[in-house]
Amino acid sequence: MEKKRAIFLDKDGTLVDSSMYPNPPGSKLLHNDIINGLRYAQEKGFELFIVSNQSWISKGKLTQEEVIETFESVIAQLKTHDIKITDYLFCPHKNDDYCHCKKPRPGMILELAKKHDIDLANSFIVGDFDEDIEAGKNAGVKTILTLTNTQTHYTNKPDFIIKNLNEIWRVL
Repeated sequence: MEKKRAIFLDKDGTLVDSSMYPNPPGSKLLHNDIINGLRYAQEKGFELFIVSNQSWISKGKLTQEEVIETFESVIAQLKTHDIKITDYLFCPHKNDDYCHCKKPRPGMILELAKKHDIDLANSFIVGDFDEDIEAGKNAGVKTILTLTNTQTHYTNKPDFIIKNLNEIWRVL
């Protein structure tokens, strides 16, 4: 049986507007410029996953239940556009916890890849920060940087740069 290809998506800043974070979960709004790109990726046979650092939990700003509610809300909103998120993981830790899962470490990607039999060499991560790109490189996937935030300096050179997810057709 052939392994599956995947796209690992950062949530905050890539899929949703995170400018109001950590407000209540209902305030998370999908970016307008993601739907066509996600549909295109699915049509090309990619499974979609979300991998997200959520240190708000360990900092006491959000509960794990609120974070799960946010993820479920994003997944439900995407489903109304016929976009299926296969699975998601989030890291609740702070930087100084030195866990295996907090991006730029590849733990979340590797765990989902093992669980869902994903071919990492033919998969991608899409994110808007340096940590996303480094996590992808550490996991052995191709990296795509979206220019959806205000960060202007990147230490890790992504494989591809796109304005937003709707431009993913340029890469796949």
